[in-house]
Amino acid sequence: MANPCTLCSASCCKDLYITVTIFDIVRISDNLKQKPEEFALIYPLRLINFDNDTVLEMHDRKYLEEHILCLKSHPCMFLQGRKCTIYGFSPSVCKAFPKGIDGKWKTRLCPAVSGFMFRTLGFGARLRPTYLWELDTYKRIVAEWNRKRGKKAECVEFLLARAKEELGKKSAIE
Repeated sequence: MANPCTLCSASCCKDLYITVTIFDIVRISDNLKQKPEEFALIYPLRLINFDNDTVLEMHDRKYLEEHILCLKSHPCMFLQGRKCTIYGFSPSVCKAFPKGIDGKWKTRLCPAVSGFMFRTLGFGARLRPTYLWELDTYKRIVAEWNRKRGKKAECVEFLLARAKEELGKKSAIE
């Protein structure tokens, strides 16, 4: 079965900020044997469309600063030509695309043929249970971070530690 992305110009990878969860960061870091700061960053929130429950609050100054966890992008640093070099362990948001977290198709960036193939072949729907668990758990971790009122320099370490705890709990149950 052909992958609809092979017919695309990779606009999503070139033009969008690729927001991720800490679980995506753990997966990419483990597979590439790289530190998170080599491929991800806590980006100041300058997005129009985002999930408010994934906004990280930083208390480095007198006023609250809002950030979001993203891959280094524009274009995505893992895009080579039109091909994803981390496809097998890419972020869940990429695997789910062109479906958003609301379950609706977001094919406006896709060529017509790709959009049709996504809808008829069901790409983006296969990983939904894992993606939803990761997203829900990440939102709980973000809420915990925000209650902590921490500083930016401590954020990734906190998120990583909590994600590893949650993955350990999940493995023990399965």
